[in-house]
Parts: sequence; structure tokens; C-alpha cells
Amino acid sequence: MLGNTLLVITVLFSLGLFSVTASPMPGGDRGVGHAFMLILCGGGVLLFSGLLAWNLAANHRLDWLTPNNWLLFFGWLAFALAILSSAAFKTEWHPGEFPEFLRWLALSRAHLWLSVLLLVPVFWLFNFQNSAGLVPNFVQIPMKIGLIISVLMGLGLVFGLFRASAQQSSARIDYENERTDKIHSEHLQFIAEQKPEDPILNILALTGRFHDNNVRDAAIAKVKSHPDWEAELIRLLNETEWQSEVYQFIDGNQVDHPELFVEPIKTSLRRTAAEIKKRIKGANDLQDWHFEHFSVERCLRAIDEQFSQVPGADFRAEVRDLRAALDTSKPERFEKVKFNLAPVLDTWLKKHP
Repeated sequence: MLGNTLLVITVLFSLGLFSVTASPMPGGDRGVGHAFMLILCGGGVLLFSGLLAWNLAANHRLDWLTPNNWLLFFGWLAFALAILSSAAFKTEWHPGEFPEFLRWLALSRAHLWLSVLLLVPVFWLFNFQNSAGLVPNFVQIPMKIGLIISVLMGLGLVFGLFRASAQQSSARIDYENERTDKIHSEHLQFIAEQKPEDPILNILALTGRFHDNNVRDAAIAKVKSHPDWEAELIRLLNETEWQSEVYQFIDGNQVDHPELFVEPIKTSLRRTAAEIKKRIKGANDLQDWHFEHFSVERCLRAIDEQFSQVPGADFRAEVRDLRAALDTSKPERFEKVKFNLAPVLDTWLKKHP
């Protein structure tokens, strides 16, 4: 009784699915209702065909096909996907994504005749199968043909999904490459447009070690074309809050007179520590807690690579002040906030006790 009930409900949802896809999707509010009915009928087919397959397996009515429940599960899954994909591809199709035979089957209303091939034999199995379990060929053959077609459609879907994924990945890579090439060209053009009277601050950010070599080399050459480029870097460290741009330059690019940079770097670190204390005390939202640790990390790397070798140069006191600034008492609501800069400073201080 339960089996026949599930069969009838599955048939009704299948007919509903066929009815909904019999005409093109309308526009406007009717299109919303059409889409809702498509989802409802498709979900009904998926749910009740699954319960129907479970009932068949539980009552051993498919033992003649295979006693393996996992094979039966994959057979049902292939059937359900074939029905749903056929209905979907009849109303919407994107050329080049899935194999063309799926579109042909959808236009031939596979979601209707495939249901007939499988559900009519199921009706016989529920109502006429004898106690010996013998199944005549007129029941076996349509069901096997339906399952074979379902499996082929399932394989086509899997192939199409992998191909679509590969196409999307390729398109994403092409987009990123085009975007990178465009940015690269814009950087080179911007560097080339800089005049001798333009401030070198404009291009310091392009001199960092992580830029493409030709962009970086062009920016460095343009910076060093200024006769007073070192004096300007020192001024930026001493007098302005643009030290992060200078850090990008000195991280990996040698200066001619490193001894002249020792005190300006210390000044910039002390100014950064004072700014951190100020921002912590006056924080209003979480954005105020985002301290750029990459900038200071570049400075520490530059210190280790070229400025710590200057006789008498010692940056430990300034770095300790910077670390202490992160321990400034926070407003109560931000007590659990952690700073990414803290472990960077802790690591450096451990290396320089």
C-alpha cells in the first residue's frame, strides 16, 4: 500500500514537472510563480522518487536487478538527476557547458518518457510480482534501458560540471592575468610620466621588493634620478607620517649613506608608537584597531639588512617602545582585540635581546 502511494505521488509530481516545462517561462510575476512551481515539482520528484526507491529496496523487489543497496542508491540518483536536468535543460540551456546530447534528450521530453520507462515497471513490481521473484522481460527491459539512459545522462552531467568548472577557472585566470597586465602597464606609464620636479613620494610605493622587477627597477631609477633623493627620504622619515612609503624603498634597496638614516628611522618608529597609543585611547570602532604590520615588518627587515651594520646603531629601544604602545590600556569593549603587529615585534626583539 505504501509503495503504491509513493508511486502515485511521484507520478503526480512528474506530471506536474512535465506540465510546468511544457511552455516557456513567462516574464514578470508569472515568471516567479512558474519558477516556484518548477522548484516544487522538481523537489517533489527528488524526494518521493527517493522514498520509492527505498521502499523497493526494503521489500527486496529489486533483488533481480542487484542486491547491492549502494548500486540501487546510485541508480536512483542517476534517475532523479536525469529527470531534473532534462526539465531544466528544456527551459534553459547554455551552449558549451554540457554535452549536446543532454539538450537533445531534454527537447525530446526525457523527463516524461524516462519516467514511463521506470515507473510503469515499478507499478508491476508492486502489484504483480509473484512470490518467486520472477520478473518478465517486458518489465526488466524497459527498466534497464531507463537506468542505462539515466546513468549516461548522469555521466554527461558530471562531465559538464567538470568542464564548466575548468572553463570558469580558466576564465578567472585569464581575467586575473589581464588585470595584472593592465596594472603593470599603468604602473610603468605612471612612472614614466613623473617629471623631475614631481615629489618622489609619488612612486616610492612601487619600489618595494614584491613588485615586478621591471616596475620596481623603473621606479628605483626614477627615484635615484633626483639629485637629492636621499635627503628627501630622510626628510619624509623625520618630518612626515609617510614613513611607510620610505620603508618600502629601504626594504631591499641599498642607500648610499646608511649612517644618515639611523636617527630618522628611530624618529619615525617613535612617531609610530605615539600614534598607536593615540589611536588605542580614542578608538571608536574596530577599524581603529587595524595597524599595518607589513609596514613595520619592512622597516625591521631593512634595519637587519643594512642599517644595523652602521657602527653604534641600536634600534632596540625604539622597537621596545613600539611594542609597549600596543599594550596601552584599551576601552573595555575592545579588551579581547589582538594586534597582528605584536608577534612581529616580539619575534624581532627575541632575535635582538
